[in-house]
Amino acid sequence: MTRVANYVVAYEATERGNDTVELGVALARLTHSELRLCLVLPHHSPTVPGRVGAVSSPDYQALLEEQSLEWLEQGRALVPDDVVATTHLLYADSTTEGLLQAARTFGSDRIVVGASRRGLMNRFTIGSVANALLHASPVPVALAPRGYKAPAQLTRITCAIGTRPGWKTLLDSLVAFSEDLTVDLRFVTLVEVDAGRRHPVEETESQTHLAGVLEYFQSRSTAHGTITTEVASGHSVESAVEALDWQPSEVAFVGSSRLAQPTTIFLGITAHRMLHALPVPLIVVPTGTDARKPH
Repeated sequence: MTRVANYVVAYEATERGNDTVELGVALARLTHSELRLCLVLPHHSPTVPGRVGAVSSPDYQALLEEQSLEWLEQGRALVPDDVVATTHLLYADSTTEGLLQAARTFGSDRIVVGASRRGLMNRFTIGSVANALLHASPVPVALAPRGYKAPAQLTRITCAIGTRPGWKTLLDSLVAFSEDLTVDLRFVTLVEVDAGRRHPVEETESQTHLAGVLEYFQSRSTAHGTITTEVASGHSVESAVEALDWQPSEVAFVGSSRLAQPTTIFLGITAHRMLHALPVPLIVVPTGTDARKPH
């Protein structure tokens, strides 16, 4: 039987939770995957004062469970009929721990989480849960920008790729993600230049590296769509990102920092700076994994 991929969606009854569901839907439509909407509660709830006396911990827990199940149904109602989704109320010492356990239990291919609501202009600010996942997840983490809405279909994937060791892991993950899909692919490198002046040597090296990236990817990919390469220059990583054209129906891929432990994620400085300017969802891939196999 063919294995159906599934994604853990970190749901909460907030606008950020809605953003997360929207990104889950966009990814599930593209890859014909299923969603696992997960809401995590703490193992133990404190006694809550009431108007008369106090609500006991068991009573409060029952009320919280009832409300949480209602919230999950609200999240499920956001998922269109063309996407399969199930809801799961989980208990853990922390939201991060619960999501990681869910990914292990369901054999999930990635975890989808929303950005902090402090972000401006529909951009990213990483909250505590996303930050923890980006330091501990053994599977790719997909980040939804503020106010994200799922397009009818994702049409392009942009892979930001550097020249340091580990770039092949990112490409292997992209090969697996885009297997047999009809989607355009764009490979970009970001070059910081001094006061807007280009450095021909750096740009030539980047073009040469992208040619190698293209050869590696095309020799393994079964995706259908146009493949392009681009060198983006700017006085900062943020300005280089802003110099690129971005489509509403697009997601970006980036690799984990070389500082990451094997099979986990660590968001590097360049990727973190990209988030400040990126207007589309970002998928961060762990280092040192064979992404073509189910996790």
